[in-house]
Amino acid sequence: MITASVADAALWGVEERVRNGLGAVNSLAVNDDRIAPVPSTAAATPSISNLNVNNSKKVHIGPKFVSVTQNVQNQELVKELSFPKYLWNIVKNSSRTERLSCAAAITVLITCIALIGYFTGQSANTSEPPIDKAPHEWRITREMWLARPYNYTHTLDTFEPLMLVIFQHTVSPQCSLFKNCAAELRNLQGYFISHYDYDIPYNFLIGNDGRVYEGRGWNIEGAHTFGYNRCSIGIGFIGDYRGEIESHASVTEAQLNRTRMLLEEGVRLGHLRKDFLVIGAKDLGPTASPGSILNNAIKQWPNYDHKNRFYKLNCEKIEEKFGNTTLY
Repeated sequence: MITASVADAALWGVEERVRNGLGAVNSLAVNDDRIAPVPSTAAATPSISNLNVNNSKKVHIGPKFVSVTQNVQNQELVKELSFPKYLWNIVKNSSRTERLSCAAAITVLITCIALIGYFTGQSANTSEPPIDKAPHEWRITREMWLARPYNYTHTLDTFEPLMLVIFQHTVSPQCSLFKNCAAELRNLQGYFISHYDYDIPYNFLIGNDGRVYEGRGWNIEGAHTFGYNRCSIGIGFIGDYRGEIESHASVTEAQLNRTRMLLEEGVRLGHLRKDFLVIGAKDLGPTASPGSILNNAIKQWPNYDHKNRFYKLNCEKIEEKFGNTTLY
């Protein structure tokens, strides 16, 4: 019995004999690591003409080349080149077809990004503002803002036509759309009914959308200014108009114009005197209402009471003193 290593050695010996010209072996058989000569019928030649190998895993005929430096050379190349040079080296070593394909892909990518940016910008620029639909252009009744019914028992008949309009602010969230203002009025009404057992206290409210919202309405006693409710109309501007706070509301021309339209309606319907005066609640008692911003706005009106002639007077005293007097 000859081992596999011996068989390999024998094969190597045969190869040596051929290379050194010491003779030829016509046939050699290896079976289960056993070597046996095969009878030769041909003349001696300087090469192996026939070689049979069976059941051997360690047989190699001819030269064998192994590369062990390729990866090391590539790694060294990466280390030696800067990143731009490394990219240039890749481009330089690529084929023309590969470069054209890469350039086309980059062009398509840049075009897609540009188109996305363009249409996104166009969409933002052409987006329409929220639709502000209301039942009336500027005059919103209780039914329109879905007020809860309330049974009033006190009217202003005793002192009509009235000579005094008092401005307040609600110190509540602002609203720039009809649906939001209507919701805010419902919240205010619910709050006063739940906590004080009476309806929304103002006769009218002015939304940040520039619309007039009916509160208690004409000829109904309000609950806005203590001591003056029976002989005045209370106007509440939605929002907080104190200039000293950061999130204060601003008075718009639309709000002021619609308020004047409302008061002109009051004169026309006989609820207000033609020479009625306007004043802020802060001028009649210890309150910040209607806020410095709104108070400064109504001070510009010609019928603002700069003399503050109603201070510390009740309704009867006001009627007695100014009932038959032209106010301005």
